[in-house]
Amino acid sequence: MARAEPSAFVRHIQDELSGIGTVQIDRFFGGWAYLLADKRFAVSIKDRLYFRVDRALKDALVAEGCQPFSYAKGGKTVVVHRFYEAPLDCLDDRDALLHWANRALAAEDDDLR
Repeated sequence: MARAEPSAFVRHIQDELSGIGTVQIDRFFGGWAYLLADKRFAVSIKDRLYFRVDRALKDALVAEGCQPFSYAKGGKTVVVHRFYEAPLDCLDDRDALLHWANRALAAEDDDLR
């Protein structure tokens, strides 16, 4: 079986994130995870970028109009509160992308249920 290759979107985000260090990518369920020093801080699923959040970062992203990652399963919508979509404007603004990525890297594990 052929190994899946990352999309142009995933490679572009990986390249843009190089400003914070050597970001690795790895398969993550149906998408790709972005890792720095073995810490998964973001994922891309269907060419949409999501940051791993703690409560403070979640609140900041919600204030920007961002939504949590969700998917349909068994006729229901499953919401994953650990990952919130990146603000759309940061996809075209490297400084903004690095700002949000640094916040995701600094995010602490907490209970987001």
